[in-house]
Amino acid sequence: MWNRDMETELASWMERTAGLPLAFAQVREDALQDRWIVDSLPEGARVLMIASGGCTAALLATRPNVAQLHLVDANPAQLALAQLKLRLLALPVQQRLAILGHTEMDVSDRAATITRLLDELQQPETIFGPFDFVVEKGLDHVGRYELLFERLRAMLGTHLPDLRQALSLSEPTEQARCLAPGTELGDAFDRVIDDVMYLPTLVHLFGPEPTKNPVQVFSRHFAERTRHVLATLPANTNPYLWQMLAGRFSEDAVSPWLEIPPQAPVPEIHYTQSFMAPVLEENVETYDFVHISNILDWLTIEEAERTLAAAWRALRPGGTILIRQLNSSLDIRAMGEQFQWDAARSEELQRTDRSFFYRGVHLGRKP
Repeated sequence: MWNRDMETELASWMERTAGLPLAFAQVREDALQDRWIVDSLPEGARVLMIASGGCTAALLATRPNVAQLHLVDANPAQLALAQLKLRLLALPVQQRLAILGHTEMDVSDRAATITRLLDELQQPETIFGPFDFVVEKGLDHVGRYELLFERLRAMLGTHLPDLRQALSLSEPTEQARCLAPGTELGDAFDRVIDDVMYLPTLVHLFGPEPTKNPVQVFSRHFAERTRHVLATLPANTNPYLWQMLAGRFSEDAVSPWLEIPPQAPVPEIHYTQSFMAPVLEENVETYDFVHISNILDWLTIEEAERTLAAAWRALRPGGTILIRQLNSSLDIRAMGEQFQWDAARSEELQRTDRSFFYRGVHLGRKP
């Protein structure tokens, strides 16, 4: 039963969370797919992508055929996080995991390490939010998206052990039964995700742009996509399911960049604080791969068409574009008729996408 105390608590949580600089501390896009695309590019490849939480960028920065990696984000905190994660590539995996908050670390040691890294980057200690809060949680847990899913898990309460049991499974049919509508866990999941992903809450945390052109109510979209991945791919080795439903990785499910041995980034790296469209417009026939995540979901039809046209011009002949589509109704391939869309590969990428939030994956080429 909803009451005034619960309403007050939600309002307080929303205000605290909305004030955090990072929208996303971790990237919820299957970086193994992005690596596969990059590995198919020629030697000396130039890559342009959204920085976001820096996880995919860190993985792609280890590919030997990439000569230049250009990271773009309008949010300076996201760019700083990407820079920091690229520095973490030089550290042992266990140290990375601890700094980011995936394993235990003495708070004073984590504070000292983060302070040193921020000093090296010439960034203020509050770039990612209140410093004590960042140190307590670890860098991978202080984005608004991460706190949204933390709230989902907290509201599931006594159902968490059953959810953890589902995550430990590897057989999709058995996994699907665990969260099926009509079961105790499935019905609790539906109630909680409808509360947590209530549209006014999402707008308050992320603004109105990410929720444009929806195909369906966002809570239903996330519920259906979660059930879809449980019914199609093993849960125990899926780091993106573990991120959302457990708030941590398992021994068998870790973000790909956190499995890479210590090394220095391979390519020349550029950082630009900007929306993507102006960068595309300023760089004609410059890139072999343009990775624009799901930014078209945030745009009007006219803006999306202009962005696709700019991406076409920014690609070299033979270049590749990757677009993910969350919950928007945009007909992306029709709007980008100048591209050669690889329908079969796109469908295969979506079918095997462990990051599961996306209703569409679009892989195209500039002839």
